[in-house]
Amino acid sequence: MESYSENLQNKIIAYYEAYYQSCGLKDFQERARERLLEEGGESERMKKLQITLILPFGSGQKHFIFGAGTGGLAVVLAQEYNGSVFGIEPDHQEFEIIQEKLKEQNLPPENFKQEFGEKLSFSENKFDVVHCFTVLEHVKNVKQCLEEMIRIVKSGGLIYINTPNYSYPTERHYKIVYPTFLPKFFGKIYLALRGRPTKFIDSINFLTEKKLNKILFVMPNIIFYRVYRSGKVFGIYPNQEIIIKKL
Repeated sequence: MESYSENLQNKIIAYYEAYYQSCGLKDFQERARERLLEEGGESERMKKLQITLILPFGSGQKHFIFGAGTGGLAVVLAQEYNGSVFGIEPDHQEFEIIQEKLKEQNLPPENFKQEFGEKLSFSENKFDVVHCFTVLEHVKNVKQCLEEMIRIVKSGGLIYINTPNYSYPTERHYKIVYPTFLPKFFGKIYLALRGRPTKFIDSINFLTEKKLNKILFVMPNIIFYRVYRSGKVFGIYPNQEIIIKKL
């Protein structure tokens, strides 16, 4: 991507090569280079998301990215929608990339903090939209993270959550069929038998619709609904998309 310096592009590639290798993906180099174009993918995803939310993103809105990764979404929301964008990213390598991306794009890097989602340093009732894309399956305490997202979003604001449904027997990060119904100890044996690294699976919460519903149903001052798209197999959707509105 020409808009980023060669040094930053090399950092992005190195980070994603290591990430994809940690899941044992043989095409890790190709996948890593594709991440140089992540802003294009995020742009298309945001167009579809606005239809899902029934909410046009407009100038002056405040967005919060819960787990900002390498910053592609932050750049898109700021440049294409003229939004004020804030967020967190606990991983130091990803956070460093975000900081460099924002500086190179003349966007405020101080809006992003390196911290965990269980206790945010941002004030309450601050944001119009909170984005949480493929993050909730990695956090230590799902309930606390949801409580924090609800705390910082404005009354009438929306939270968008996208996370795998681990009732479905696949593992999105490893890109393989995976026995999600088994304890991780046996899952690691399965991965080892398939010649895959086993360490990364320790970072995964096997979060199912049932588990997430159990948490959300008892939370006060919200309503939520699920978005179901195509891809249902044997009565199970592989993905969870949830819209939460703060009352």
